[in-house]
Amino acid sequence: MVQGPCKTRGRQKIEIKKIENEDDRMITFSKRRSGIHKKASELVTLTGAEIGIVVFSPSGKPFSFGHPSLEAVANQEHPNDNTHLLVELTAR
Repeated sequence: MVQGPCKTRGRQKIEIKKIENEDDRMITFSKRRSGIHKKASELVTLTGAEIGIVVFSPSGKPFSFGHPSLEAVANQEHPNDNTHLLVELTAR
């Protein structure tokens, strides 16, 4: 079966720049935040990795995801590591 030329342009690249409209920026943040949490959850399921993510909203509010928990991941022994400070920040 021979196919002719594509009739659509497919997925287009968009310019990455700050969204100026505050409402649009918060909506995009919310969608992207849930997307990164989903990807982190999939990574845990597929590989058994321990993962901790802290994301700060444009207004400064912290959102976190951790498996088995953010505290468990942050409390692992790593030299010259200040992840415990992030856990304390998100607990406020």
